[in-house]
Amino acid sequence: MITIRDQEEVVLVKRRHHFILVRSLIFFGISFVAILVLMIITFFASFTFPEIVAESLPFLLEYKARILALYSLSLLALVLWQVVFVVVAEYYLDCWVVTSERTIHTELRSLFSRILSSVPHHRIQDVTVDVKGIIPTLFRYGDLQIQTAGQFQEFIFNDIPYPYDTQEVIFKAQKEYLRKAKEKGLSVEELIKKDGGSVSEEEKVVNY
Repeated sequence: MITIRDQEEVVLVKRRHHFILVRSLIFFGISFVAILVLMIITFFASFTFPEIVAESLPFLLEYKARILALYSLSLLALVLWQVVFVVVAEYYLDCWVVTSERTIHTELRSLFSRILSSVPHHRIQDVTVDVKGIIPTLFRYGDLQIQTAGQFQEFIFNDIPYPYDTQEVIFKAQKEYLRKAKEKGLSVEELIKKDGGSVSEEEKVVNY
């Protein structure tokens, strides 16, 4: 949930490249299959313990050991499912929104903690792109970093698709924003002094 000011237009919405999500889901899928196979083996396999172990630890009899193993594997599968839910939620809720006035970053820190911050275009000093490795190059994703003059010294778009195109969109939005401000007779210094005010009465809620 992101608040958009009145007369502010959304130019671009970015999330991490889908390869990042698919890579994680493949790992969790393999783990689920492994747990399922172990549960099947545990259910049908016969457990035998040495006589001395059975006498000293009677709770490790065959049927009890099988139940304990099945319970442990089921618990592990449940925990793994919860991790998958958090990974998918983080992928969807972590996004970067470029509007006609600013760049907004929303990040899921934990299941019940979410951080939202924004930087107006007139505070952007530089935008750099970092693409490292063969896979990011082939799939065309990487990191984009925004250097700012404000409280947040940098904004980082992690693992986003087509980072160079995103860089151009930000520069274009900044140029158009400053052009409109100049037409209104506002300089960058005046905009910096002005943007500390509250604009809650002009904002509306938008879901992404």
